[in-house]
Order: sequence, then C-alpha cells, then structure tokens
Amino acid sequence: MKRWLLKRSKIDTAVMAEELGMKEAVACVLANRGLGERQYARNFMYGTLEDLREPFLMKDMALGIDLIAQGIKENKKIAVYGDYDVDGVMSTTILFRTILRCGGDAIYYVPHRQREGYGLNVEAIEQLAKEGVEVLFTCDNGISALEETQRAKELGMTVVILDHHEPGFLEINGEKKDVLPDADGIIDPKQKDCSYPFSMLCAGGIAYKFALALLNVFGIRDEALEKECLCFGALATVCDIVDLLDENRILVRWGLDEIPKTTNTGLRVLMEETGIVGKHISEYHLGFILGPCINATGRLESGQKAVELFCEEDEAKAREIAKTLVRLNEERKSLTTQATVRAMEYIQRDELSKERVLVLYDVDTHESIAGIVAGKIKERYYRPVIVITSSEDGAKGSGRSIEGYDLFQALFRCKELFSRFGGHAMAAGLSLPKENISVLRKKLNEECQLTKEQMTPILRLEKQLGFAEIDMELAKEIQSLAPFGKENHAPLFGSKSISVDRVDLIGKNKDILRMTLSEEKSGVRMAALSFDGYVEMLNLLKELYPQEECDKMMNGGKIAHKFDFVYSIEINTYNGRSSVQLMIKDFRLSK
Repeated sequence: MKRWLLKRSKIDTAVMAEELGMKEAVACVLANRGLGERQYARNFMYGTLEDLREPFLMKDMALGIDLIAQGIKENKKIAVYGDYDVDGVMSTTILFRTILRCGGDAIYYVPHRQREGYGLNVEAIEQLAKEGVEVLFTCDNGISALEETQRAKELGMTVVILDHHEPGFLEINGEKKDVLPDADGIIDPKQKDCSYPFSMLCAGGIAYKFALALLNVFGIRDEALEKECLCFGALATVCDIVDLLDENRILVRWGLDEIPKTTNTGLRVLMEETGIVGKHISEYHLGFILGPCINATGRLESGQKAVELFCEEDEAKAREIAKTLVRLNEERKSLTTQATVRAMEYIQRDELSKERVLVLYDVDTHESIAGIVAGKIKERYYRPVIVITSSEDGAKGSGRSIEGYDLFQALFRCKELFSRFGGHAMAAGLSLPKENISVLRKKLNEECQLTKEQMTPILRLEKQLGFAEIDMELAKEIQSLAPFGKENHAPLFGSKSISVDRVDLIGKNKDILRMTLSEEKSGVRMAALSFDGYVEMLNLLKELYPQEECDKMMNGGKIAHKFDFVYSIEINTYNGRSSVQLMIKDFRLSK
C-alpha cells in the first residue's frame, strides 16, 4: 500500500496555462514546483546557457580565479585535489584540463576510498608538498578540512577550496556562524556570507563556471573544451542528485544535447563500451549507465582511473580504461545483489522487519557498497536503514532514510557510540567499535517516533485528470519538462472510476500487466502498463472472485470492478508509430 497525496497550489493554473500557451495539467506541474510566476516558468521551460548567472556573484570566485591564474603565470605546480564519486571525478577533470589549457603546471589527486577516505588528509598533503606542489586546489571537498588546510598553509601552499557541501558551524546566542578553514579562497555557495542566488549547484556545476571564467582571463576561446566541460558538469549534476531546477536544469538539459556528439575521447569510448551510442541520451543514461561505471572505480579500485579516462586522448588506451570501468561496475552490481539478498535473509530470519530502524551488520558486504545496499533495503521496507560491515579499525557503515526521519540528528543523539560520523537528514556514514552495533540498534529503535503512516511510501500527484484531457499534445508537453530528477520528478497524475476492459500478462516471466483502460464519462480508452503490479492485482482479485474467474481476467479478460489509478504519461514508439501510454504506479478499487 502507498499513500496518495494530491499536491495543492494557490496559483490559478487555468490562467497560467493560457498565458504560457500550454495544457493546464503542465501549468499545474510548474506551479507545484514553485514556478507559478510566469518568468520563472518561462526560464524553466526555455532557459539557455546564456541565462546562467555571472560566476563572480559567488563569494571568492574572483579571488579564486586570480589565485589560480597567478599560479599558472608564475609556473607554480598546482594540485587539483578531488573526490572518488562522479561529482568529484568530473570537477577534477574540468579543472585539471582547463588549467593545462591555460598553460599551467598541474597534477590531479583523488584519495583512495578505503585507505584514505573522503576529503583532504594530512599524509597526502605532505606527500604533495614533497612533490613540489605550491597551490592546492580542492574540488567537491575541503569546506570542513580545518586541520588539513592549516597543515597545507604551514607547508607554504596557497589553498583554494571549491566545494558545495555545508560548512561546519557554531551556534552563538541562537545564531549559527560558519566555521571555515583558513584557506586563501573559499568558493562554496552554501557559505552564509555568499549571496549567490542559487546554492544547489554541485561541485561539477561550480567547476564549469570556474573553468569558463578562467579561460576568459587568459583570452582563450576553446569551444570544444567548453562543451566537454558542459558534458562533465551535466554528468556530475545528475549523479550527485542535486535539485534539477534553475541552473542545474539548464546545465543538464544542454549538456544532454552535447554528450552524444562529444569530442572527449574517454567519454565517447565509455558510451560505446556501455552500448548507448546511437540512443537518445537522457538523464537515465547519465544516472544509471555512465555514472555507476565512474563510481565503480572509486568503490573497488581508485577514482584516479576515472579521471585518467577523461583526460586520455589516445583512443586505444582510453578504451582499455573504459573496459575496466565497465568490468568494475559489473563486479559492483554482483556484489550489491549478493549483499542485498543476504540482508533480506537476515531481516526475515531475525524478524527485524518489525523494527522501525533497521541496523544490519554483515562482515561480507564490501564497505564501498553499504550505502547502495541500505538504499535498496530502504525501498523494500520503507524505513531508515543502516548497513554496517567490518573495517580495519572496527566497523563502518552507511545509512539511508525516509521522509520524516532525520538520520543525522538521530545519529547525533548517539554520537558517543561513534569514532566518526557525518551526513545529513537522508544519508549518513559512520565508524564505530563492533561492540557498539547492538547498542546503536537498540537506542535508535527506542527513540524512533515514526508512525505506521510515516512508514508508508508516498505518491505525490500533480493533478486528477479525466481521460479526455490525455492526448499526444499533453504527453509531449510533459516530456518537455525533462530532465527529471530531484525536485523535478516525472509528474504523476490520478484518475478515478476507471474500467479495466482487458488484462494481458506479458514479458519473459508473464508478470507485466498490459491493460486497456476506459472511462465511462468520456468514452476514452487508454493503453496502460504496470511493471510491478501483478502480485497486488492477483491478490486483490482473489479476494473478490473464485480462482477460475481470476485466471480468466488475468489472461485477456475484463474486470467487473472499477479502479482508481496513479500513473505517469509517456509516449510509446513502436515500428515508427507513436501513441500515448499510461505507466501505472499504483491502483486501488474505487469506492
């Protein structure tokens, strides 16, 4: 069962639709996204790269550009210090390639996930100093590296931080004050003193802006490099799951247009090796095909290899690296599947599904996939999940949460149990002695206030529609709202009292519902698919009809009862012909 919630907006969507020349259902989606003002809606629908804001509105952007430009001009060795996830890899690639293009002496450094962990570490800084690095330029990390920055300064380095994470803070007289590293320049729109109008850029997006500004300082117009940086910025934005609104939407929308025709050798061969060349590239391909391959290197080997791929111009060498990325991702998928199965068995064996917070300990789970497994278990049971595995110094884990449960605050109340922890409301990481795991499980569950309703998944509907409102024009307008992602999810709609004129079971396992639906009031019939509703429909019919009638209904039959449906509206193209198709997300018997 899922909760259906209909979104509400005070905007007159009929007037808005008329003014913007669109269907009211689409105007309703925009209003629900907080885009009720006409100019905001127009920018969302039609924004271009020219609409990106001036980068120098960001605090320390001009200073950071000056410091890096000075380092280049004085032939100082610059180290771009990144991170092992997609955002870290992409921002590292953007900045490294741009500094080289401007004539700089640069290297890149990506910390090893298992040996070094996230962000700056003193040992790496000291090694870079021995190698002659004079300028340390972080990306996708650094905002909380107080001691590490101090050490870099002691070693005589100029330190520029480019980050998008929340800085640490102190609360003084009820007012929060940022606690920042003593760097020479800090570019991070989440600083309280930064007045940049859009704070949700990822590191890749900020790096893209930085790169274009730096090229401009040196009077370089390199269209190919600029487009490559746009592709990398788009990849980072989708994979870091930041809000796909405002500038993020522009970067992804226009980046998706450039990716299929990219001149970057590494990106091109990775697309070839993953089999997506020639396809219409969407946010799905970035988030679920390319991104996981890039992430897999950081999880199972080193993120350095991914940066190496996107900087390699020799096609044969690039292809070998791309093959390695694909192989590692297949290995990562296998490890994830095995770990998820073990976790499910553990939950069933120990009857843990009754607990409101699932704390699972499995020594055989690779620490780099603990977060992925936690996410899969969370989706299955819809409650907060922490997956813990053994590490060199005890135990290490990752958690994923649901709406209504601030995981970071819950862990903060147990901080005495951890040797290290961090994160935010929906995701967190932690390290702790093994003997504290059972204590953590008990304390989290004793303090958890989640209700049964809160542990029921939510489907948020944009609008209730009559079938007469659904046509190809509407489907195309909805398609124009893509790319979809965080804060701009593919719109869901609902319809009541719908008849199921025919049900067919299709697919390899005959467990996909293909239905013909009709609405009595309008007489309109619609084709519909449900990929995961087979068991629910079968169980529902068994409560109403004898087995023989159920079998008939589920194999080309008509169902006598009427249903309410929640669905997305998509375009199905087959043999050159296109038609509107409803993708069913949930259903229930009409009252």
